Amino acid sequence: MDNSTIISGYSARLAFAENSKELIEKLRQGKCAAKTNWFATQQAAMRCGIKENKSVARLASNPLSLTEQLCQLIEQALEHAMLDTHCLSGDNVRVYLTGLGPRVDVIDYKTFYDHNDIEDLTLNKSITHLHVAEICQDKLAHEIAKKYHLKFSPPNLQCTSNSSLAAVHLAIQAIASGDIDLVVIVNSSQITTQDIAFLAGQSMLESEEAQPFGEASKSVLFAEGQSGIVLESIRHRHARGLTGGVRLTSDYAQITSGRGNDAGQLSVNLMKVMNKVMEQAGIRYEQLCAILPHGNGSEGTDKAEAQALATLLAEHALPVLAYKGQIGYNPTGSGIIDLIIGHYSLCSGELISPTGKSVIRENMVQHVWLNKGTVKHNKHHLLKTGLGVDGSIIALVMSMCDMDV
Repeated sequence: MDNSTIISGYSARLAFAENSKELIEKLRQGKCAAKTNWFATQQAAMRCGIKENKSVARLASNPLSLTEQLCQLIEQALEHAMLDTHCLSGDNVRVYLTGLGPRVDVIDYKTFYDHNDIEDLTLNKSITHLHVAEICQDKLAHEIAKKYHLKFSPPNLQCTSNSSLAAVHLAIQAIASGDIDLVVIVNSSQITTQDIAFLAGQSMLESEEAQPFGEASKSVLFAEGQSGIVLESIRHRHARGLTGGVRLTSDYAQITSGRGNDAGQLSVNLMKVMNKVMEQAGIRYEQLCAILPHGNGSEGTDKAEAQALATLLAEHALPVLAYKGQIGYNPTGSGIIDLIIGHYSLCSGELISPTGKSVIRENMVQHVWLNKGTVKHNKHHLLKTGLGVDGSIIALVMSMCDMDV
């Protein structure tokens, strides 16, 4: 038990909400992320090979550099955990970077490719965005390591959909080994034109409607966001005089990558991972207060996940709470955001129902909660799942615990 992982603190800055407190408040109010067109015109979209101008939820502009923004998130998460930055310099500490990292935008390359005269350096400033400083993810890790005197440079976990949950899973394994007491995971997911093209190519932007498990939904609500979370061993928290908390148990499976995976294959493997993590946590499904699915609104993964959940929920009546239609599909940070929501749900003893107007798939309509407001509960466990385009399947059980037990 001493090597169990506890959520100690977290932070967030999203297109949907400026911080984690506002995240919960806006969910309670039934708000949705504001959307704007990515391209200035339909013609601009077509010039980039995208047949329709897509709507996205953008972060508010920020004068700070990306390094400064992420350091701000780290410090807010540490403050929430009642820790300071000095704790990061120890041997038993790790920092993981997740998300898409510093990148150039393909639209800047296209401008350079079409107009590559040297005079364009003065006439077309977007060319300067192609400088190596704009894509150096190692530089970001180095700057964070230097600022906080880290013993080890933060690794960059860059994969779509599940990189944050993958980092959480790795953190749980590291803490379970007994060698690590503290892990900070920070995510940055900012949209570029190639992201729009990628999702369009994956048939994930096929409808105006973006509703997890929606009958007519064939699209995600693409959104930007940043988040941070502090994970700590029970032993380390106990040494600080802190008791109680939300404990994490995780399991992971890897199948063939790509959206071409058969829905049946995804469904079967998801069921296996869910059952295995429940067994590891030592709890039964009827002890869960809710399930937070990956559910992002796209047809492929939603169909597979719905198939698995419908099979499971035929025997266990549990609410499914899918928020990505409101908050948006943070390319890789949604896992941390759902953990923040799950932490609130367990600690407050209430579930916040997502809002939506869409018709839900027939096999999920009885299970997906929509427009129910806030509902009290008295249970101590919650299940979170994640499906990645890289073929990763992750499930986590969140449990209220007393560390004196």
